[in-house]
Amino acid sequence: MADTRVQLEVEDWVRENWMPNEFQMPFHRKRLKLSSGGVFDFDAVSVDGSVVASISTSAATTSAGKYGTGKMMKLRSDMLFLLMTEGPARRAIVLTEPCMYANCEKERSAGRVPLEVEFLLAQIPLELEKRLIEARQRASKEVSPGAALSGIPDTELLKPSD
Repeated sequence: MADTRVQLEVEDWVRENWMPNEFQMPFHRKRLKLSSGGVFDFDAVSVDGSVVASISTSAATTSAGKYGTGKMMKLRSDMLFLLMTEGPARRAIVLTEPCMYANCEKERSAGRVPLEVEFLLAQIPLELEKRLIEARQRASKEVSPGAALSGIPDTELLKPSD
């Protein structure tokens, strides 16, 4: 199973460093009530509740260079939940990948993004970016057809060698 620790580190860095600098106030993960009566765990909510955000470390394309349809669907899901929150003055999706930011702005220009949701691009430290890219590459290899067709059962791959 893919190791998502680096993505969580990036998300934490954005919430704890970039967002307070950008908005001049602290942010925390927080579960908010939705207008439909349910709840959703948001990646970043300002201490005064005026800003609610989802954070994405996804690139716009897959490792094979194809359009990341699933990645965009995840962002669309996040947009829905942002729209269902009550009260925030700003609803944002914070992206760490310039290619995804460009893709989202293209979607906005085409009229396929709610006007209430803004996209922000957070520049992460180079060392963290490098580790994120390496983690993506490992995860991609893990799910590639070649790995599944290696003939070695997954259970054998997880056993320590003698």
